[in-house]
Amino acid sequence: MAASSAFLRLTCGLVFAQFLLPAAWASDQPLSAIDWLSDSVTPPQAESAPNDLDPLATLPSEIAVLPLDGSTPDGVGLQPAERFGLAPGLWGRSSAGDLARALATLPDGSNAPPVLNRFLRDVLIGKFDPPVDAAIDDRFFLARIDRLLSMGHLQEADEIIRRAGPEEPRRFRRAFDIALLTGTETEACRIIENVPDISPTYPARIFCLARLGNWDVAALTLGNAEALGILTPEEEELLLHFLDPELFEGDPLPAPPRLPSPLQFRLFEAVGERIPTEQLPVAFAVADLASTTGWKARLRAAERLAAADALPISRLLDVYAEGKPAASGGIWERVSAVGSLVIALEAENSDLVSTALAPAWRAAKAGGYEKAFAKWVAEHLGGLDLSDPAMRTAFEIALLAEDAVLAERFVGDRSENRFLLAIAKGHRSALPGPNMLAQAVVRGLAAHGPSPTYRVLIEGDRGGEALFRALLQLMDGAAGNPHATQQSLMLLRSLGLEPLARQVAIELVLEHGKA
Repeated sequence: MAASSAFLRLTCGLVFAQFLLPAAWASDQPLSAIDWLSDSVTPPQAESAPNDLDPLATLPSEIAVLPLDGSTPDGVGLQPAERFGLAPGLWGRSSAGDLARALATLPDGSNAPPVLNRFLRDVLIGKFDPPVDAAIDDRFFLARIDRLLSMGHLQEADEIIRRAGPEEPRRFRRAFDIALLTGTETEACRIIENVPDISPTYPARIFCLARLGNWDVAALTLGNAEALGILTPEEEELLLHFLDPELFEGDPLPAPPRLPSPLQFRLFEAVGERIPTEQLPVAFAVADLASTTGWKARLRAAERLAAADALPISRLLDVYAEGKPAASGGIWERVSAVGSLVIALEAENSDLVSTALAPAWRAAKAGGYEKAFAKWVAEHLGGLDLSDPAMRTAFEIALLAEDAVLAERFVGDRSENRFLLAIAKGHRSALPGPNMLAQAVVRGLAAHGPSPTYRVLIEGDRGGEALFRALLQLMDGAAGNPHATQQSLMLLRSLGLEPLARQVAIELVLEHGKA
């Protein structure tokens, strides 16, 4: 049968690299597409490359017709916009394309103040009035979903897609990938079976036929695909191993791609060649939370997801508590340090907490999940009397946990701490800043109204674009551009986001602005 397969490969007339080389065709995808999405449905017609943001909103060239009781995907959200301090009409006169492009400019958030990543998540799941042309353009909706996926927020993205209504190919493509990564692909495969308009590609169809138990039909479908020449040799080899791993046990597998799609990831896993997720996008880490995964892989996956605020810190601590460190250094040192602090806090022993607090805090920073960890620790520090060194750590934890009352308890007499506490309590001009960044923060929190840089957007009813531009400035190099930081903080405050502006200022100074 292997020889027959080789013959069919030689007779293939069409070779599409979309399945195993997603990076090669990413530029032809819609503006919102991310490069590791599965080629699970027939892609829609490619859109032209986006232009730079125009100074004035790009209004739709077509007249949108929508029933009075109709709805668009962009109107779907998980929480009211007001809960996050934002107006439902934030998108104003901005078109879906303008908003999608503005969102696409934002960096990955790895160097951003942690509170901004959480706020961006809130904006993306919020329920807002749709953009002006949402009835004829869903690019901003897809951009929201893709950003949530890239941040590891699979559950939120999946719920928004579900609430958006009937299955549609581009939305289903994302829902299918979520199902593959979370191990819930059976339901998605049934949709492929029951909704012909989804237009699944051959690899997705073959996978789902087998997943639903139709192995003979899956094999026949693979044979048809081979005969028609619409699979690459690598696709054929992988799918043959998937359908009958025992028969092809001695044959080599194709090399795994550097950046697999979720469908590829699951196929390699099914044939016993699981691709490590450490260097893959954080969304893939969700697959490593399964109980069948080794403890070290589960630990690192839980850390990555907690760092992305895509996993509750309590879940991370549960994974930490599943065993005892098998070695020293690296992740094992973090497990030990955090475990010692958990024991000390549960015992409510001030001396033990004073000893364990700093090492655990360093471990949380090394793991990248200090924001979520700070909130959990702050809830347990209330009645403890800590040593002076531990108080300095506790002060930083309280600030990152956004707990000004607790921070005041541990502030001590250092001028830098007093400055940060003044910001946390809203005393914007109480103390002079110790350096240029801190001084810019004070000016940004004391000024009234947006700067001229943002005023034209606000006056043009394009507040959402202005917000994304401010986030861009604050997420990418804010420490090196105090003037832009000042203007961005002014914009946040003019949009009614005073608490967010103060917390961003605190986190910037904590990370970059100490004297």
